[in-house]
Amino acid sequence: MSLWGETSSTDRSRIRMRFLAAVAVGALGVAALWSLLGSGWLLGATPVGLYLAAYAGVHLPANRSPSGSGIHPTLGSANAVTLFRGWLVAVLAGTLLSSPEPWLPASLFVAAALLDAVDGAVARRTRETVLGARLDGATDALAVLVGSAVAVGAGALPAWYLAAGAVWYAYSGSLWLRRRGGDPIYELPPSRVRRAIGSAQFLVVAVALLPGAGGPILTGGAAVALAVLLASFARDWAAATGRLGRTEPPVADPGR
Repeated sequence: MSLWGETSSTDRSRIRMRFLAAVAVGALGVAALWSLLGSGWLLGATPVGLYLAAYAGVHLPANRSPSGSGIHPTLGSANAVTLFRGWLVAVLAGTLLSSPEPWLPASLFVAAALLDAVDGAVARRTRETVLGARLDGATDALAVLVGSAVAVGAGALPAWYLAAGAVWYAYSGSLWLRRRGGDPIYELPPSRVRRAIGSAQFLVVAVALLPGAGGPILTGGAAVALAVLLASFARDWAAATGRLGRTEPPVADPGR
């Protein structure tokens, strides 16, 4: 069965065209910054931008409500905010290979982190989609990974903190392999602390990106935040794979 389900060819064309238009706007934004930030910055930003565009493009058939099968022919304002967050992360990645103004990395990261609350609020007021949830999780993980890489490069965080961004990819990749192998995947149980744990990573990276940041207090806070994050992912992985004694039927697309 096609990933698009019963979506008409007209609606498929509409969502694809709107997505390509969003990618084109992002590319124009990158081109506009090229002359300002230099070729080194472009080399760092381009792979991240291409990854986000490819991820969103592959998951376009998930532009539907969690309870429905029909594909929305428009991306919606919440997804537009998430894509803009991803664009900010791509711009941030470019600072790995350039020498930006000291305040720029922190400003970019904080903007991307603050907009995390905006796209969720917009989705709840307009429409929530499976695509939106996937994009939000992928963008959060990439923001932490790229932000921590910039902070590590500046000497503000130890290299082991890169695991905070990498753990999402290990978690998602392992579930993808299980799905490919035909093993059951279960929906995650509700959690009151999951979002707070993610916000803690945002806070650690934001502080680390401030000019002159670093030192034992920040390193200790990063260690605690990372330990809690890894424990949370371990619990969620155990739940998603049925190792916590889940009895309900498996689902096709567990979220986090």
